[in-house]
Amino acid sequence: MRFFTRIAVLLYVILVLFLGCFTLLYVSHAVDFKQVFDVLYAAYFDHRLRLIAGSIAAGMLLFNFLFYRLFSINARRERVIAFDNPSGRVSVALDALEELLRRMITKSPEIKEAKVALRASKKGLYVKIRMVLCAEVNIPEITSKVQELSRRKIQDIIGLDEPVNVTVYIGKILPDRVKEKRSSKKEEIEEKSETTIPFQGYRA
Repeated sequence: MRFFTRIAVLLYVILVLFLGCFTLLYVSHAVDFKQVFDVLYAAYFDHRLRLIAGSIAAGMLLFNFLFYRLFSINARRERVIAFDNPSGRVSVALDALEELLRRMITKSPEIKEAKVALRASKKGLYVKIRMVLCAEVNIPEITSKVQELSRRKIQDIIGLDEPVNVTVYIGKILPDRVKEKRSSKKEEIEEKSETTIPFQGYRA
C-alpha cells in the first residue's frame, strides 16, 4: 500500500510541476500563444488527438478518485482500532482512548495539563503525550510512571497484547506554587502568634 501511495504522490508532484512550469513560461511569453492555439485546434478537430486527450482526462479523473479513496481509507484505519471477538468484530475509536488517557494522566498532582495523540499501525500503537508540569519534580521518574500507566491502561482496555510505544514531551514546567502558598501561610501564622494583645485590665 505504501508503494502505491508513493507512486500517487510522485505523479501528483509531476503534474503540479508541469502545470506550474507551463504557466510560468506562458505568462513570461516564453511560449508562443499561436503554438498553444495550434495544438488546441488540432486536438479539437483531429479524431486521434481527441481520443488521446479524452483518455488522459478520464485516466486523471479515475486516478484522482482512487487517490482520494486511498487516503480516506488510510485515515479511517489510523483513527480506529479493530479486533475480532467470538461474537463479532469490535472497533474502538482512538479519540475515546485519547480522552481516557488524558483524564487519567491529569489526576496526578504533578501534572497540570496533558494532550494525548494516538496513532495505530500494523506494528502497534504509538502514543504521544504532551504534558505541562505544575512543579519541579523528578522528570525521569514521572515520565516513566506516565508511560507505564498509559501502556497498561491501553492493553487492559483493548484486551490484546499489542505493542504500545509511548513518547512523552514536556512543554512547560510551572513554578511550585503550592509550596510558595504553604510557606506564605506559615509565615502569616508565625507573625500572628508573635503579635500579642496588650492587657487592658479587668472592668467592673
